[in-house]
Amino acid sequence: MRHASQLNLLPMTPVRRRRDTAVRSTRSLPLDGRLGWVGSSSFFLNNTVSMQSKVKRFFESISLNVDNPHFMVLQGTVHKLIGMRSQDILSLIEEAVGTKAFDHRRRTAENLIRSKEKKMEEIDNNIETQIGPMLRAMKADQDEYERFVQMSESIEEKRRFRIAFEYEEQRQRLEERTERRAAVERDVVVSKEQLKLLPASEDASTRRLMELQKSLVTPAEAVISLHEEESLLKKQLARDEAHVEGAEKALRLLEENFHKLEKEKEKQAARIEQFASKKEQREVLMERLRAEKENVAKLKRSLQLQTSGVRAGMSGLSLEEERADIERQLIHHGAEARRCDERIKELERQLKHFVQKAATRGETIAKLEKELARARERVDAEAESYAVVAPSESQASALQEELLRLRAEYWEANDALQREMGNGGRGFDVEYDRLACPGIEQHIHGRVAELIVPKEEKYAMALMVGAQTQLLRVVVTNDLVAEKIIRHGLRQRTAFLPLNTLQPSKGVDSGRMEEAKRIAARKGGFLAIAKDLIEIKDEAHCIVAEHVYGQFFVCSSLDLAQELAFNPAVRCKAVSLDGDVAEPSGLMTGGSTQRLRDIFAEIRAYHERKAPVGKLRIKIAQVEAELEAVQEKLRQNAPLIRRYKEAEEAMGLAEHKLKLEQGETNGPVEELGAALDEERRRHEAECEALRELKERKVALERHTREDPDMVRKEMQEQLSMAQKRSCALAREEEAGSAEFERMEAEIMQLAADLERKISEVQEEISHRTAARDEAKAQLDETRGKLEKVVEQLQRMEEQRQCLEKEVEEVQQELQQLLVKKSSLESFIKNSEVDLRDAAKAAEELKKSVHEAERRHPWLVEEQNTFGRSDGPYYFEDKARTAATLQELREAESQAAVMSKRLNRKATILYEERKKEYDELVLQRSALGEDRDAIQQCILGIEEKKWHALDRMVKVVSSVFSKLFSTCLPGAAAVLREERDDQHHLCGLQVKVMFNGKEKESLSELSGGQRSLLALCLILAILRVRQAPVYILDEVDAALDPSHTQNIGRMLQTHFPSSQFLLVSLKDGMFSNADVLYQVSNTQGYSEITRIESGAGRG
Repeated sequence: MRHASQLNLLPMTPVRRRRDTAVRSTRSLPLDGRLGWVGSSSFFLNNTVSMQSKVKRFFESISLNVDNPHFMVLQGTVHKLIGMRSQDILSLIEEAVGTKAFDHRRRTAENLIRSKEKKMEEIDNNIETQIGPMLRAMKADQDEYERFVQMSESIEEKRRFRIAFEYEEQRQRLEERTERRAAVERDVVVSKEQLKLLPASEDASTRRLMELQKSLVTPAEAVISLHEEESLLKKQLARDEAHVEGAEKALRLLEENFHKLEKEKEKQAARIEQFASKKEQREVLMERLRAEKENVAKLKRSLQLQTSGVRAGMSGLSLEEERADIERQLIHHGAEARRCDERIKELERQLKHFVQKAATRGETIAKLEKELARARERVDAEAESYAVVAPSESQASALQEELLRLRAEYWEANDALQREMGNGGRGFDVEYDRLACPGIEQHIHGRVAELIVPKEEKYAMALMVGAQTQLLRVVVTNDLVAEKIIRHGLRQRTAFLPLNTLQPSKGVDSGRMEEAKRIAARKGGFLAIAKDLIEIKDEAHCIVAEHVYGQFFVCSSLDLAQELAFNPAVRCKAVSLDGDVAEPSGLMTGGSTQRLRDIFAEIRAYHERKAPVGKLRIKIAQVEAELEAVQEKLRQNAPLIRRYKEAEEAMGLAEHKLKLEQGETNGPVEELGAALDEERRRHEAECEALRELKERKVALERHTREDPDMVRKEMQEQLSMAQKRSCALAREEEAGSAEFERMEAEIMQLAADLERKISEVQEEISHRTAARDEAKAQLDETRGKLEKVVEQLQRMEEQRQCLEKEVEEVQQELQQLLVKKSSLESFIKNSEVDLRDAAKAAEELKKSVHEAERRHPWLVEEQNTFGRSDGPYYFEDKARTAATLQELREAESQAAVMSKRLNRKATILYEERKKEYDELVLQRSALGEDRDAIQQCILGIEEKKWHALDRMVKVVSSVFSKLFSTCLPGAAAVLREERDDQHHLCGLQVKVMFNGKEKESLSELSGGQRSLLALCLILAILRVRQAPVYILDEVDAALDPSHTQNIGRMLQTHFPSSQFLLVSLKDGMFSNADVLYQVSNTQGYSEITRIESGAGRG
């Protein structure tokens, strides 16, 4: 080394173990100085504390770069190199070989190229942004100046044309103004004359209007009275209908009762028949008893006659008297039998005649029977389909009866409610002509107090006072509903709230609300917006609640209400719970509330009283709806019902015809047959009587031939037997007499009661019938009165409408007169103003014409050429004139613009800037040539760089192989090249061979072998450019002692001209050292001891 000083390495930190430093050098280097580390940026050098810069200068003095640590090989460097990629190994060789200088030269050349290109860009930018636009602008100014000179020469002729045109136009306008002024003066005169006549027309129309309005009062009053009379008659008509329906219902009930009594009478007849059979039995008994008594009496008389010596007959008479009686009866019954025989013959003859006559009507009856059969078949065919509809007809009939009953009950309850309202109550319903406004009921929602109620009773007074008259307003769907109700018989003045006209209320804003809450909290009172204290029955009425209750506060006291009303930050109406009101305007209302009507309570009470009527109305509506549905179903099946009814009527008519025909045929036959049978029975009875009389006569003759004693004895025996039978029958009659009399009395009493009830029901029916007829007459009378009133009302309405139409026409006429008067006055006023303006305009035009003639005398001289088609001043061609004037305006505007921006030095400046532009173009060409030459130089440098790198890689690979073979005999190592597409080195791979066999991967080597391989590669790279000193820090830490000795031999063999400072803990390294330095820790300081070794050379 060229440096003669002695160097000692002395660390200043405590050392935990002994470390030996071996110095191997081929040259003598005395070290007597000290270098130690004090802190992160201070060192102890030659017994003095030195900064890093001083240490750096020391290393540079011996040609060592302390910032390039490749002369210092640490253990970490060895381990790091073991895992390096091929690109990293190539980078180490480039850094060691010095090819970075080629990169530096290339970067310098590139910087020079960039500076050249920057200058070229500046020149291009200067040409594009400054010189080029300036040249173009100067060229445009030069061209524009030339065009301006040419344009100025052609403008003067067109200006003369415009002056002449304007002069002629002003002269024509002057003439037109003069003529128009004369016409306006004439119109003003005519308008003033018309204006004078208008007051008379207005007076006549006003008088006519007053007369019509006076005549309109009487029909209007008549219409109102007729409306009231119509309403009363309609109510009376409804009551009369209810009375008639009630009378008919009572009459139907009486008829049903009468039918029940008839049925009772039929049952009574059955009981009477049973009693009659018992009576017949009793009469038979009585007849037998009488016959027995007569027989006893006859036997007694006969026995008396027989005892007295007179021959008695068989009936208690004398024999002669009895024989005469028998003869008389024989004559009588014989005559009767002959008369019966004659009547029988006559009846048989008549019956035969009618039978022959009936035979001729058989065909007619057969036809009628066939017709009846067809009618029955038709009825049977329709009956199956009609069976589906029959229950609906029955249901419709029942619903009609139910509807009549409910209407009667409704009118009765409604009359009671109206009487109650008339006696001091108040109604809240809207009374109008519902018949004239069908379907409008559903659009009437009710009064405000019905739709919106207080949440609690204590708020009712405040809400009622705050809302005032709004509570009784009627809420309707829209204003058309209200108008229709007003026009059709509204019976009291009513205010309406149409929902479609209500606008959303702003209410109390949040700022005022917060201030009001603060005031209420300060006073310790209650406060709320009125709309928060109510309940709304339907969400659709929220806008009504906002309108009525959204504008005022409800508070606890009058003091708080005054504070809220008069406070500038609130200023809102406030109502106390007691009903005291404070207005922002200063108005206060309060006092006793005992006489105030509680609208909410009255409405609740009215609804409670009206509830039964409402229920009946709802029920009637339900029944009507049900009836309408059934009737609609019946209407849908009307053809089926009509066909069935027609078939049923046809069958009834056929039956009636058949019965009539059969009655005409069979009636006399049956009567004659019955009379014939009766005569035959009488004839048989007479013949039987004659036979009995003959038998009696024979028996009497036989009796006359009997012995009187025997006869008397037999008579005594017969008397005794007859008396016994008579006694038995008398006892039997006495036993059943009491029961028979009781039954007879009961039957008679029941019959009498039934007859009495029937007579009473009949009388009641007659009375109800008379009442019904009277009610119907009253109903007809009321209906007639109503029809007359309606007709009269229609006539009065027509008359009133005609009068109103005339009034409207007269009003329109008056309005037209007023409009005409106003228009005439405004026309006269405006015309006068126009005349004054026209006079001023005419005077100005005259001045303009004289001024033009004064300024341009050639106008008067060439005026005769104006308007000539062959002259230069032909103005009749509007298109050509307009085109000429437009060309002049455009030319003048262009000339004015050009004169403002015209640059008269443009030509000189353009030549100067053109020279500058040419010089810049030459400079840019020179810079481009320089840039191309530098780029060629860069390509040459790059070629030299890659050539040197290829050569140096081969040298490093050769040295690396030798070093590794020295350290590890029998092994060889080589650097395998990796090249890119341009055939440039892009990486180096380390390949190891043992005994000529290449290892596939370095992972097959042991840890010591890999460390030795890495150390050899580092030393081979350092061998390319040798340094005077190398520092190796424990590079043998992972090696065996044998490998450590091989490293020492390798250093002696291949680095004979370099000095090595080795830090090691192994004895194998010390055997090849020239000098050893032992470092130990003594009292916290590093102590260095130099030990001479005889292994090396001096």
